[in-house]
Amino acid sequence: MEELQAKWTFDQGGFAKALIAPTPMGAGYHLHLVKFGRQAETVVLERQRGGWRVFKSIDAAANTANAIGFRRIEIDLSSR
Repeated sequence: MEELQAKWTFDQGGFAKALIAPTPMGAGYHLHLVKFGRQAETVVLERQRGGWRVFKSIDAAANTANAIGFRRIEIDLSSR
């Protein structure tokens, strides 16, 4: 899901929370957006040209989550 679509979904009340987690190879961070519902489906923010968006810092991911509309953000460093 791209940032513009994520903003729209957030405005409609579609997300429960935002979660910042390290990438699998440790090259940066992904922004996971958790949807409301029984399954609590998670989507990762994507680039416009395809593929998952990788942030170089936690601050960059947090600023993007804030721009989408989130005021509270979780950070999961358990996979480091």
